[in-house]
Amino acid sequence: MIDLHSHVLPGLDDGAQNMDDALEMCRLAQADGIHTLVASPHCRNGVYHNDQIKILAVLESLKEALHRERISLKLLPGVDILIHPELAEFFDQNPKLLLGGRYVLLELPNQSIPPHTQDFIFKMQLKGYFPIITHPERNSMIQSSPEILEELVRVGALAQVTAMSLTGEFGRQAQESAIQLIKSGLAHIIATDAHSPNRRPPILSKGRKILEEMFGPEHALMMVEEIPGKILRGEPVEGRLMIESPASRPSFFHRLFMR
Repeated sequence: MIDLHSHVLPGLDDGAQNMDDALEMCRLAQADGIHTLVASPHCRNGVYHNDQIKILAVLESLKEALHRERISLKLLPGVDILIHPELAEFFDQNPKLLLGGRYVLLELPNQSIPPHTQDFIFKMQLKGYFPIITHPERNSMIQSSPEILEELVRVGALAQVTAMSLTGEFGRQAQESAIQLIKSGLAHIIATDAHSPNRRPPILSKGRKILEEMFGPEHALMMVEEIPGKILRGEPVEGRLMIESPASRPSFFHRLFMR
């Protein structure tokens, strides 16, 4: 599996706090079946101001530690960045933080949608940058009005749901929202958004299992391997996914929504 969103680099944000944390997270990821991990620390959120010089330096240190520990996990650089008027300029200056040379992990605030987000995404694409909205299921406005994300996908954004939202570890609202967004074809990948070895570990397999139960192994594979692979290769990804009707697999929906 490919995990496009993790906070595994030590000391750069609220993720791994030291090299021991980072190594344990990498061990857990490898044991879970993850072969490629994007290290994407927070940036431009009012607290952390990481750039490619900082990120690549710590990434190389972690790669060296992985080699010493014989952990065969592929690490790639990225950044989890808040919507910002100067975002295109940031990536002009930090191109190695793009996924596949074109994709941007774009974080929305938890409680709001910035004004003109739709227009912002359209203009980003005109400059050659394609946003992936991270954890939209945890945004309170999208939880109550999923058509907000539908409009963002319509103008070209992709969306990444957090695996722990699918498992209910971020609460019932985030779980219901995550499932509804996937059911509607508005979510393209799942990722761990891992921050620690314990509280928020890099585990994708539990989310994948839920996807398999919901829509079958083919769709699960698409969200943890095929589409993430396309993103890392810089290939185009379909906007709204065609989703198999869940009617033939009602047990998970029954357990979630009827309890």
